[in-house]
Formats: sequence, structure tokens, C-alpha cells
Amino acid sequence: MQSQGFVRSGFEESIWIREANDTCKHRILISAHIDDTLILCDDLATLQTFKQELLERFEGTDEGEVEEYLGCKLIRDRDAKTLKLVQGTYIRRILETHGMTDCHPVKTPLAPGVRLTLRDSPEGDGERRHHLES
Repeated sequence: MQSQGFVRSGFEESIWIREANDTCKHRILISAHIDDTLILCDDLATLQTFKQELLERFEGTDEGEVEEYLGCKLIRDRDAKTLKLVQGTYIRRILETHGMTDCHPVKTPLAPGVRLTLRDSPEGDGERRHHLES
């Protein structure tokens, strides 16, 4: 990636950015996670050229316009120039994994007015892990 002018974003190890420059007039962003890659660019011709060059260099497939990425559904509104990530599928998978598909959601997990103190916090790593696993 670095040989192609990309640098890590600085806030997320899996996101690479190549800023616009003399040879490429448009910024390209890449999110790469294991075997899923998402490539973003505001110019379709630049995006197509880059994907073609990438596929000539590395084994992969172009799945077309993305509808889901890393368990999140992507909803695009081109007119408003917005992109929303919806995590419903991901959340359902977590609930199924932990046998909680029939749970009853509430807006707050505690009764209104309950104040937590330091004594309510797990004391050690073992106790914290127990709370996370249960």
C-alpha cells in the first residue's frame, strides 16, 4: 500500500488513504479487513481504474456496489450524498450467539435514578471477564 502512496489513517489500522496528487486528482480510501476490502473515491473513473490495477496485482474479485460490509448494511442516498451504516444483522448475530434473541430491549438497562459507585465496578480482571462472559 505504501508503495502506491497510501498511508494509514492514524485512527484505524485497517484504513488507508491516498490523497489527491499530481498523478491522481482524487483521494482514495481503502478499508481492508481480513478478506473484505472497501474502496471509496468520489470519481467513478478513478475508482474503476484503481480497482482494475489492484486486481491485476492481487487475487480478488470485484463484487460491484457494496450493500453490506463487515456485518453492516450500507444505505446510500446519492442525492443527499450520505452513507448510513446499519448494524441490525450484526446485532442479531450477537444475540443469537449468546441465546438472547427473545430478550426484551429497554432504553436504559437500569431503573431511572439508580446511581452506580466504584463499589459496583468489578474489582479485578477475573471479575471483569466474568461480567463480560455472563
